[in-house]
Amino acid sequence: MSTNSEYHALRRSAGVYARGTSIHSIGGAGREALLSHVIARPTEFAQPGSVVDSLVLDDAGRVMDFVLAVVDEDRTLVISENSTSATSDMKAVAIALGMRDVTIDALPGWGAIAVEGPRAWEVVRGLIADDIASLLLNEWQSVEIPGASFALLARTGTTAEYGYVVVADVASDVLIDSLRSPLEDVDGALVGPPALQRARIEVNHPVVPDQFTGVTALEAGAGWAAGIGREDSYRGAGHAERTHRRLVAIRSTRSLESGRTVEAGGVTVGRVHLCAAEIDGETSYALALLDAPFDVPGLELAVDGETVRTVSRPAVQPVSWTEPIG
Repeated sequence: MSTNSEYHALRRSAGVYARGTSIHSIGGAGREALLSHVIARPTEFAQPGSVVDSLVLDDAGRVMDFVLAVVDEDRTLVISENSTSATSDMKAVAIALGMRDVTIDALPGWGAIAVEGPRAWEVVRGLIADDIASLLLNEWQSVEIPGASFALLARTGTTAEYGYVVVADVASDVLIDSLRSPLEDVDGALVGPPALQRARIEVNHPVVPDQFTGVTALEAGAGWAAGIGREDSYRGAGHAERTHRRLVAIRSTRSLESGRTVEAGGVTVGRVHLCAAEIDGETSYALALLDAPFDVPGLELAVDGETVRTVSRPAVQPVSWTEPIG
């Protein structure tokens, strides 16, 4: 299926993709303190049955991962987006902080998939006995998946459409197969990285690692996922320094290329940072790293002598904002 079709599945019906690159189980009496230190958004008051989406920063405040933390009674499952997993050095961090009673176990046989789009709820509603609308945003419930001894359904997403994540002790391919029939019923599709990246960029969801190459969380406009406003100490908290440049969405009638200079009146004010897939031959869409005061929507600038316009995000009107579940 083409990137166009996959993108429109996300925006008009439902798209399915494997969520994350690894899953770990964090247990022990010290797990809450460790997670609160490592995961940028607050987790210390997250209740069992809830999920938290968050960036993970290194000691210098650089973005190293985006994770979904699934909070249970006696453990937290951490699903990492980046191949350089946030959990790769978590044991060393625990030891450095004197947290001895923590267990960190990889779950290589486990899978996680996401279902997103205005009809995503129709794809997953058969997994729970209650009305699917009863599953609230950032909550999860146990479900049954053929062949799995443990499975859960969480409501969370990355594209500003309705979104759900299924996690189980079976491979992601098995989870996809279990939902293939209801996905076909809504004319949905399996979604690849280009279409997903485009949809995420449009609504300012962090794209790890591409969006953060040489850019801080604040410069990337991802402060909402980086713990801004936390009063306690956590890993990488020093990132919250004032910035004089920012990633801004731009559109052009010509194809854009990462690294190209952005100018205002012949003066360099930034560069094209990350280009998104073009959809249906429309104008190109990208993120540009622009110096203040040019880091705002509504300006006409130039790339290679061609006009580009800075635009606000979200750059789309998600269908899920106006159509109810059920």
